Amino acid sequence: MYSRQQGKQFRLLPVIIYGGLLAYGTLYPLHDWQVPLEVKWRFIFEYELNISYSDVLTNILVYIPLGFLLARAAAFRSLIAKFSAALFGGATLSFLLEYLQIYLPSRVPSFLDLGLNTMGALVGGVLFIVFCPQGRIYEGLLSLRRAHMQPGALASSSLFLLGLWALSQTSPWVPSLDVYSLRQELKPLWYALTRQASLELDQMAVYILTIIALGTVSNGILKPGKPVFWWFAAFVSAVLLLKLPVVGRPLSAEAIAGVSLGMLCFAWLRRLSPKIAILTGIVAILGVIIIDQLCAGGTILTSDFNWIPFKGHLAGTLIGIIDTFIGVWPFFALSLLVLHFRPQQPIRVLMWGGMGVLIGMFALEWNQQYIAGRYPDITDAMLALLAWWLPWVYAPLRQELRGSARVFKRR
Repeated sequence: MYSRQQGKQFRLLPVIIYGGLLAYGTLYPLHDWQVPLEVKWRFIFEYELNISYSDVLTNILVYIPLGFLLARAAAFRSLIAKFSAALFGGATLSFLLEYLQIYLPSRVPSFLDLGLNTMGALVGGVLFIVFCPQGRIYEGLLSLRRAHMQPGALASSSLFLLGLWALSQTSPWVPSLDVYSLRQELKPLWYALTRQASLELDQMAVYILTIIALGTVSNGILKPGKPVFWWFAAFVSAVLLLKLPVVGRPLSAEAIAGVSLGMLCFAWLRRLSPKIAILTGIVAILGVIIIDQLCAGGTILTSDFNWIPFKGHLAGTLIGIIDTFIGVWPFFALSLLVLHFRPQQPIRVLMWGGMGVLIGMFALEWNQQYIAGRYPDITDAMLALLAWWLPWVYAPLRQELRGSARVFKRR
């Protein structure tokens, strides 16, 4: 258990992370930077006559957590100092980001946005002062962790996997509450329901197998007696709903149908023995990898194999690079599912499993030379190997596995 003093050492980390997310969302898509044509001093903020109420709400809401975190991170005990940190910190970050939008032709800086963002940060600071004394949230989260979740690094790593999958489903994480945007995100679902478009069975199969694999992993997160099925169902449903306000992440019929069938399969698998369920999860995640690698792309062109790591990614956008890293979550899941067996010779499993991942991914990438719209790349095979290794290099998890191996030898 961490002490309150240890928690204070990391009080700025949430501010930095959330501030970075705000910068990313405000400056998205982060390319096509150019110097403005006007070189003389001018009003950099333009007043917008057509005000969207959804934009007003969004600009306030996204800065409330920042104000809350700034007030929490303030080293001063004075409530006025915490209030000032939230107010001036939020206003400063908003001004900086609005100014940087001058150099992005796709973005429009606005004095109104600055005022709304500052108001949101102000509300967040007030919420912290009124409801949450410093340290109470941290201790509350720890108490929830101890009360409901299994102890140990394996459970924490499994929880991290679920978060990684949620990020992959909600990328690029840029919200929009505009009604037109929400309609666009629901179009694929409407077309499928009205039979204007057919279901893509391969994508539906990916969702089914994904839910089976992630559900198997979630069995090791909560303590015995907890409603794992309903907790996992609520989590998956929340992730699907979060796709709606995200730009460019439509909610498809394949996702809804695949998740529904996957949850039914997961409910049935929970009646089997743990070893058979884990083995089924491993087969399911291998199916996700194979189907994803063999699907055709959006063009009719084929590409030669790329032997230079990250050659195709260097010319792409930042979000494309992030998607590439997050997209290797199935190999992280595969590694965790193998670790749920608690192997008695983990180093041997690590090496032979890594060799199998590397050879298998190389073969699938090589085969993409004959699939239209795919870009065969050695980078994907390398990232898959790194994702497989990631849980094994996590020191607390390594120690936990060694402890399990010692107990097995004593028996």
